Formats: sequence, structure tokens, C-alpha cells
Amino acid sequence: MSPETAVRVVDALDEGLTYVESISIHFYGGEPLINLRPIEAILKRSKEKKTGRFSFAVTTNGTCFSKAAFALLEEGKFQVILSIDGPAEIHDECRQTAEGAPTHARVMRFLSALRSQTTCRVRASAVVRSGWKLYQATEYLSKLPVDVIKAQAVRGPEGTPYTLSKTEKLDYLRDLEKIGRQVIAELEAGQIPKDDRFTNRILQLLKGDHRDAFCGAGYINFGVTPPGDIVPCVLMDPEGCHLGHVNDDPKVWVNAGRRWKESQVVRSECKACSSYRLCGGGCPAMIPICGSDECDITRKNCEIAVAIYELFRSKPEALLALVGIT
Repeated sequence: MSPETAVRVVDALDEGLTYVESISIHFYGGEPLINLRPIEAILKRSKEKKTGRFSFAVTTNGTCFSKAAFALLEEGKFQVILSIDGPAEIHDECRQTAEGAPTHARVMRFLSALRSQTTCRVRASAVVRSGWKLYQATEYLSKLPVDVIKAQAVRGPEGTPYTLSKTEKLDYLRDLEKIGRQVIAELEAGQIPKDDRFTNRILQLLKGDHRDAFCGAGYINFGVTPPGDIVPCVLMDPEGCHLGHVNDDPKVWVNAGRRWKESQVVRSECKACSSYRLCGGGCPAMIPICGSDECDITRKNCEIAVAIYELFRSKPEALLALVGIT
């Protein structure tokens, strides 16, 4: 992305999303930190907007870092989502340089520098693939100097490299239950759970809300490609669901996003599912790719969230730890 397009991203979001109070710009890649100029341009432009209008996050593999990168992350008070799949023997099997060199040690140096040079909130994120268990990943991540952790199964059609076998999927669901029990123990002890995968749905139950969609794609969530094309979500192909461009009148892509959202048909099996009120019909980007596997995992997350909520229903104040209040 060019700095010029980056500036227009800020203006377009500010002008188009008048119906939201604040906007989070989340940088994805590839690897965002190899292209600092648009990040710098976005930070600079955002300062010309209403105070508090913009916040920032970045997903990074932690291999491209410099003093300039850390300075920008600190300036923007970024939430940093750092990809760490596990210890070196797990992480380095898949996450290598273009020359095939391992990267785990470099990522650890990145994390150490990030902690010493910034005040950024850090989420360690792992992709759980075949041969590596969810609970092993969460135990590893929980020992790192990070604020929050999240490990989830690799997403892809059955039979593709690294996807979980049927037995591993069952183990994965059982491990989700273990994580749920860990969250319960932390809440009972008045601690802030480090794994927050259930938090949003528990808070949704507290509010009594019913989701009419899995997420805000096309309404409050949008993806912007490097050339400036706008899609409902960064996971979606611009050729299949192009909404407009950052240089368009914002009404063009805002209205197109609403039409796209309204065109999404909830599947009959979703309406009949006990988790529909918490799920809203499944991720529109992942369901076509992962099918029932995506549903099984989402349903289990919903069921565990309900169980946690019910356990603390008579003492909801204990759930304040989910939002950092202890």
C-alpha cells in the first residue's frame, strides 16, 4: 500500500463510518512491518481526526523489526498480535524464512524487544495444526510474557496439508473444554483469564443480545486491499465481493456493504442450532471452505461460554474480570 492510499483509508473510514463511535485499523499481510511508510501515514492522518476516533492493531510474524517499527507501534499504542505457533521444534517446521531458515529465535527476540521498547498490549497467537494439540499450544503461550493468548485450529478444507485428522478434531474439542475449566478457575480466583476466546459470547449473554450475523462484515467491519479496494472482510476475495474503493464517495461502499450483508442467507441448519443466538450463522468467509468443522468448533465455543455464564449467573460480578476488572 502506498502512503497516499493509506491517508485516504483514514479519510474514507472517518467519512463513511459516521454511525460508529471509534474505528480500529488492523494491519494484516503478508507481513505489515516490511512496509512502514503507510503505517506512518495512517498514524499521522489519524491525529488530524477527533481524539479517540482511531485505534490500531497489527498481526505480525515477528521477523521484521527495527527501532522505527517499535517507535510506530508505541506511537499508535498498538495491540500487537504476534504469531508464535509453539516451541522451536513446532514453530520452525512451518514458519521459515524464504531461504528455509528457522524463525522461532528471531520471534523471541522480537517479543523481548517489543516488551522492553513499547507499552503495547500483546496477544500471542498460535495456529494448531496436525501433530500439535490445542492444549499444548495454550500451555506454551501462557508461559510467555504476553497479555492475552489465542490458539486455534488451522483452517482449510479437509485433506489439505496441516489440517487436523478426525481424531485430532475430537481432541481439539475436548481441549476447548479444558480451557473452559481453566477460565472458570481463574474467574473463581478473581483473576483475569489469559485466554479470552469465550469472553465476547459471555458478555453477549450478560447483555441478553441475539446476533443477527456472525460478525459485522459489510456493516462495521471492512477489509481494504493494498490498492484501496474495499471488501466486507479481509478474508474475502475482492473479485467476488468488491464493494468499492477508498477514493469513491463513502456512500458507495457503505451502501454496497449493507446490500451484501442483507444478501447473506442464514442456512436452515443454523436456524435450528442451539448456538445460533450466539453465533449468528457462522463465518461467511470460512464456512464455504471449512464446512462442518468450522461449525463444530464454533458451536463448542458457544456451549462453553453458556456453561461459564450459567455457573456465574448468580454472581455476575465475578465476570468483571473478563473485561480486566478485578
